[in-house]
Amino acid sequence: MPRFAIPDEDALAPLVIGLDVGSGGARAGVYDATGREVGKRTHKQPHGFTVGDDGTSTIDADVIVEGLRTALGKVLSDPLPGPVMAIGFDTFASSLVVVDEAGEPLTPCITYADTRCRTQVAALRESLDPVALHERTGARLHSSYTAPRLAWLREEHPDVFSRAHRFMALGEYVALKLLGTPALGTASAAWSGMIDRRTGQYVPELLEAVGVDAAMMGTPLDPSDALPLAGTPLAKQFPQLKDAAWVPVIGDGLAANIGIGALGPTTWGISTATSGAIRQLIEGETPTLPTGLWAYRVDARRTLVGSAMSDCGRVLDWTRNQFSLDKDISSWDTEELFAAAPESSTPLVVPFLSGERGTKWRDGARALYANVSASTTAEDLLRGSMEGVALSFLRIADQLKEMGGAPERIVLSGGMTEAIPAWLHLLADALGAPIDHVAISRSTMRGSAVLALEQAAPDVQVAEAPVLNRVEPRPEHADYYRERLERFEKLADLA
Repeated sequence: MPRFAIPDEDALAPLVIGLDVGSGGARAGVYDATGREVGKRTHKQPHGFTVGDDGTSTIDADVIVEGLRTALGKVLSDPLPGPVMAIGFDTFASSLVVVDEAGEPLTPCITYADTRCRTQVAALRESLDPVALHERTGARLHSSYTAPRLAWLREEHPDVFSRAHRFMALGEYVALKLLGTPALGTASAAWSGMIDRRTGQYVPELLEAVGVDAAMMGTPLDPSDALPLAGTPLAKQFPQLKDAAWVPVIGDGLAANIGIGALGPTTWGISTATSGAIRQLIEGETPTLPTGLWAYRVDARRTLVGSAMSDCGRVLDWTRNQFSLDKDISSWDTEELFAAAPESSTPLVVPFLSGERGTKWRDGARALYANVSASTTAEDLLRGSMEGVALSFLRIADQLKEMGGAPERIVLSGGMTEAIPAWLHLLADALGAPIDHVAISRSTMRGSAVLALEQAAPDVQVAEAPVLNRVEPRPEHADYYRERLERFEKLADLA
């Protein structure tokens, strides 16, 4: 993927820094007023989740804090071509760190992928009105969100729950450790599934159901509520930041849309990393939500609407490992495999390796392979698997159209598509729309930087993300995917 960068001597003030915490590492990068990386000032500190058969998915929050501190030190080690005016920051969404009165962690960071609260999800669905809550919060009652995790902590770890002083999102905890002040962005708070998407306030019924007082949750701060860094521990460590402001943390989904230029209600942004998503940033009042979508408040005027799947790039990795395909993707003839016309003999795959999020949010669902015969090859299984991913996107797209109509443009980025760009033939055919594959690496970090620019220099026009290639749909394949989707949904009900 080409770097979207600018040399030091051509960089335009003001400069901003993007911080990004994903599942594989913590990154920092310096950007100029056009939203381009400045020189080669980017750095990644790798990390990984701790996972277990019981559904555990955690990471040490202090490892992330130190990773960001190290990454900042690397990108600030050489003189900059101008002053830094703001820092934008995103993390993987829907995280939880329990801290005591001294601000020290009582738990590791519990990530979005942790499913140990499945029992509590079911109980909350029984005691509350899931439909009304979805319409109010924009989120489903699901193991990805915070309320079931709080109920799980209260029931399974009462000693931790009784000592808790605050329940923090990961980005809020990072701000506490780097700045000395917790700062929870509205867009991050919304990803907890516990705030009203129209008012930005915590929903009393949810707080009562999990036994938590609102004072134990962070106050949501809009992007415009940036905190000056002057006098903070971070500015003392890095004097280059003394005149900068810290933009409260946002979720990586919002950052991804901003980073690839999916900024308005007529554009869909698609991410194809380990997980996948379609998102749309809309302004003004949000209508009634279809059941498979979420809607996360960004600030008083903007909402991020869409849905996600846990298994996107993970399907590619699992397929090539389990079916003994050559691990060197560059050796595959993927253009021939994925550009070929569809065939009815291709396996029908429901790719729920990690359970189902959008559109029916069934935590316990698992992958299924159908239409497999003695003549089915490993390549057929790969094609069917990637068609299954395309169908997962199609079922989300149908609900987005139900809410707001067809998009004028679709932009896409992500590591999976960078690895096998030819699979976009399948996705474009399934969606029945052209797709612009955007040439932006580290799109979430760029999105955080662009949001910081919005606060530091609202009149500056950022550069448009370059398009690597456009893939057009083939109308003659539309009926195949419609028929496949109907069978996919029936099979998914058995998963």
